[in-house]
Amino acid sequence: MNAINKDTVLRDCIIETAQSVCTPDDIIRALDKHGLHAKHSEIVRVLADLVDEGFLMRARSNRYGRPEAFGCLAGTFCATGRGYAFVRPESGNGPDVFIPPHQSKDAWHGDRVLIRVRQGSPQPKRGKRQSKQPDDTPNRQEGEVLRILNQARDDITGCIVMRGKMTMFRDDSGKLPEIVVSKKHLGDAHPGDRVALKVLFRGNEKYLPQGTVTQVFGSGLTRDAAAQAILYEHDISIPFSPESLAQAEQIPLFVQESDWQDRLDLRSQKLFTIDGDTAKDFDDAVSLETLPNGHYRLGVHIADVSHYVTEGSPLDREAYRRGTSVYYADQVIPMLPLTLSNGICSLNPGVNRLAFSVFVEVGKDGTRYSIDFHRSVICSYARLTYRQVNKILSGDWQERNLRQDLAPILDEMNALAQQLHASRLRRGALELNIPEAVVLCDRDGNAAGVEKRTRSDAESLIEEFMLVANEAVAEALYHANMPAIYRVHENPDPEKLRIFASQARLFGYLLRERDLSDTHQLQHILDQTASHPEQQALPSLLLRSLARARYDANCSGHYGLAAKYYLHFTSPIRRYPDLVVHRMLTRMLAGEQSSRELEAFCEEASAQSTAREQAAAEAEREIEKLYMAEYMSSFIGHTFDGYISSITSFGVYVQLDNMIEGMVRLDTMQNDWFTFDPDRLTLFGKHTGQNYHLGMRVNVTLVNASSTTGLIDFIFTPDEHAAG
Repeated sequence: MNAINKDTVLRDCIIETAQSVCTPDDIIRALDKHGLHAKHSEIVRVLADLVDEGFLMRARSNRYGRPEAFGCLAGTFCATGRGYAFVRPESGNGPDVFIPPHQSKDAWHGDRVLIRVRQGSPQPKRGKRQSKQPDDTPNRQEGEVLRILNQARDDITGCIVMRGKMTMFRDDSGKLPEIVVSKKHLGDAHPGDRVALKVLFRGNEKYLPQGTVTQVFGSGLTRDAAAQAILYEHDISIPFSPESLAQAEQIPLFVQESDWQDRLDLRSQKLFTIDGDTAKDFDDAVSLETLPNGHYRLGVHIADVSHYVTEGSPLDREAYRRGTSVYYADQVIPMLPLTLSNGICSLNPGVNRLAFSVFVEVGKDGTRYSIDFHRSVICSYARLTYRQVNKILSGDWQERNLRQDLAPILDEMNALAQQLHASRLRRGALELNIPEAVVLCDRDGNAAGVEKRTRSDAESLIEEFMLVANEAVAEALYHANMPAIYRVHENPDPEKLRIFASQARLFGYLLRERDLSDTHQLQHILDQTASHPEQQALPSLLLRSLARARYDANCSGHYGLAAKYYLHFTSPIRRYPDLVVHRMLTRMLAGEQSSRELEAFCEEASAQSTAREQAAAEAEREIEKLYMAEYMSSFIGHTFDGYISSITSFGVYVQLDNMIEGMVRLDTMQNDWFTFDPDRLTLFGKHTGQNYHLGMRVNVTLVNASSTTGLIDFIFTPDEHAAG
């Protein structure tokens, strides 16, 4: 066992032993039981590291234990910008811990800290009489910071402001102290600009924090500068490296005849793409034919990006670093240069393209029989949009006349997709059916509206076919013992499901303990909420109870899809894991064997891809809030109907019927003393008995919408009472 692996095993065993307070001798005995032997000096060194990192604490009697054993815990320091803060336990268990003013030990927002916990007993507050501390429950936990374990990143974004004659930096969140920027560290920035800043010094009793400007995004009053800052915060770059662009320029604009040697020639087959109206890159096409035995032969044909983006090349390194394309409003930051993503790799109609084709024999009841994989050359017969296909499937005679050649195939595809969907639900897959908010932009790129979009038949058709292909490839690679990047979704934390069950009970749904492990029972509740608008908060609550899907080199299944084998194969233009899977499938078809190098690469690429996917998702969400706030800014003073989507100790989130969400802050609710119940997620008025709860219909007035922060503020409309 090498030194790194031995330290890892020692750490895990020591942490497990230290669930209760123990001595080094207790740890040695526990190691012996596990057949592990380590020198006393090695144990002492690992213990010291674990104490430094906050995973363990040491008492004066040379006894060690988890921080919880000593009334402490480690977590993330979350400042509020109002003097007090909270710490979110990194164990994921229990509520956030309140940190009163002057108990933070100079921790900054985002720091990992170790705190001592004690019980607090705040008094209810009301409206304008509220103090600067939040209203909360009588049993709220309070804490004080003992030490900072890890400092948050020192690369932040915000605006340059003047404080008298001093030039200062104010971060975008408003949760960090203001930072002095000297003239020599200001660069080309001017007061009012939004910038990126590197913290040079955090400050002390004598001196204020100091920093240096590293990038200027533009005026702090513009949405675009705010969006650029968000991309920067998430390490998302727009320009491609010169090396990758140089390689892309060397790739031919058209498929060469020599490229399709030894490929299955499918150019005469009637296969086609179905995408959104504004799509520019087409990485999947579908086909369907009936076999002599009455079964279907479903074809899913995916752009063979791996032919052009070779392992270890500049394009490959760039795609690995980006991990995914980023989409927001009417913008896209592609994973690959446009000459590939919109050109040679895009399955445009009427031109030859290299592809990876998966053929699945499927019964008309959705049963899967056989699978074939082929590297192919195709020529897309047509480029269809979801809008066109939906019209055809709904019987629009004009659209069906225009596409008489494809309408019968689409009818059969839709029937098969519905069978596949029903089969998936029977095996226990979950379908949350949470509508999506889509920002609509005008020709100048400004927000012109927000559309509530649900999945149509055409979108469901493509989704079902892609799921079939993804599962087929995952199962084949797994049984061939070929390394891959799998898409995994662990079973949810039982405690989180119990919390969901208690919240569902408030809506009249009884989930017994044994029901929590049965996805059919959960889906039954979701199906019932579809016909009750006041219960539309429940699917989102369930989503928050589930684990986050991620990439992993180990195939551990997908809970939400009830799939034993699953990965991403169908979008190599915009996702790096799909590109890796294509390479592994090529190796499998060539009869190659697994290797430790390939396994190690898949492990590294899984972690990188997960991190980049999460960064992209957070950036997309934050930037779209800017666009939504921009759109709403023209409606300040208007009233809207909506429902309560979430409740916290500092206010109520209200989602409008167009999917835009804003907050009614507690300090604007001046008609009563409100108490927050975190278990029932309610606010209760002490005098009026007014009870605000999830799903409750309310009428609100818009009072603020900032396109530079994305914040949208409502107040409850005076003299308007919620129906609920």
